Amino acid sequence: MDQLKSNPIVVLGVGNILLTDEGFGVHVVNQLREDYVFNPPITIIDGGTMGMELLTYMRGMTKLLLIDAINGGDAPGTVYEFPHEEMNSYFTEAISVHEVGMQDILRIRALQEDPLEDAVVIGVEPASLELGLTLSDATQAVVTEVKERVLRVLSNWHVTATPVDEKKA
Repeated sequence: MDQLKSNPIVVLGVGNILLTDEGFGVHVVNQLREDYVFNPPITIIDGGTMGMELLTYMRGMTKLLLIDAINGGDAPGTVYEFPHEEMNSYFTEAISVHEVGMQDILRIRALQEDPLEDAVVIGVEPASLELGLTLSDATQAVVTEVKERVLRVLSNWHVTATPVDEKKA
């Protein structure tokens, strides 16, 4: 557990998996954890609807990749990506259901530690926030694209992703 608490690269998926597309970030990080081995190791967090307890997992973090459902006003399934310099607009213009909680968490973390070296938000416009355990067709259709974007960001951060199937071969 201590390694998780001090890993410099964190991939965080947030959302409530009981509300269809609201759980998009959690679905994506769980697939990443199952499908890839990362070198150097990174911390992948199913943040669900956790609040301040996420700070425990962010200790020592220098880079954050956040995956979420984003109410940006575009067509369902639209993929958004906000680099570090646009992170504030994610919290003020493109509205995540978790925006207030995540904004507070990142501010507290910034008071406790050095500023992040880099941060990226990748999200998708939800089609449904109704009760349900599976993603809508519109968001399911872009899961592969979002995972590819995550892998690209990680590659830029000098992290290699090896598919689990290749690791076994």
